Amino acid sequence: MSKRLVDHALDGITLTAMNGEVVYANLAFKTMSGFGDGAVGRGLIDFYSPESFTQLSTEVLPALARDGAWRGVLKIRRPDGSEWMGQTSAFVISSPAGEPTGMAAFFRDITEQLRYEQETLAQMQVIQAQQAALRELGTPLIPIAEGVIAMPLVGAIDRERAQQILETLLCALGERHAAVAILDITGVKSVDGEVAAALVRVAQAARLLGADVVLTGIRPVVAQALVELGAELRGLVTCGTLQSGIAYALKRKARPNTA
Repeated sequence: MSKRLVDHALDGITLTAMNGEVVYANLAFKTMSGFGDGAVGRGLIDFYSPESFTQLSTEVLPALARDGAWRGVLKIRRPDGSEWMGQTSAFVISSPAGEPTGMAAFFRDITEQLRYEQETLAQMQVIQAQQAALRELGTPLIPIAEGVIAMPLVGAIDRERAQQILETLLCALGERHAAVAILDITGVKSVDGEVAAALVRVAQAARLLGADVVLTGIRPVVAQALVELGAELRGLVTCGTLQSGIAYALKRKARPNTA
């Protein structure tokens, strides 16, 4: 019964003599290795590429001799040259006297699992790169004149994007020594309490750096939403259009600071 269980186990199972010859392989290993019944009687070197056999010789076999067991992943080669990734658990078999007589190993083919994980990771990296590019495009900075910068905003603004707007604008104010920053929200679809609070935070932070924030492009529906939300916009200068905001900024820059 126990031999039938081993023969028909889903994982590949092998027994190897101390000289490296495979003396037993169950049906699963014969199939996944590609050798069929020819797997028995072969040496370990027949199952690995030179690179993988080097790992076996320098990592696996010394660990078995030292610790009596090893677990890890091995790249195993089929007779047709294709390779598969085997999650491997190996241990030494000893005689009643304690002398090593051979090695047993269990193999699970995780090739598709690893491929899926690698593809998923690659997709995540692409998505993250796209998101970073979109965020950069979503917070463009336009130099209008010396000391005046503009940031036209388009689309929805959530908490993460509001934080990015704040960080990008403050960094630009510091680097460019700008006195006026224009936030144009003509392209912002909607404004809620969170967005309004973020705009106030931007204005307050900018004033700490000695700069003014001009908010332009407030459409009637957005203005109504701000009133209904009771948004406190102290510290923000508002202008109807980007053009009027630029005109104000240029006049503000030209006017001596008497504060």
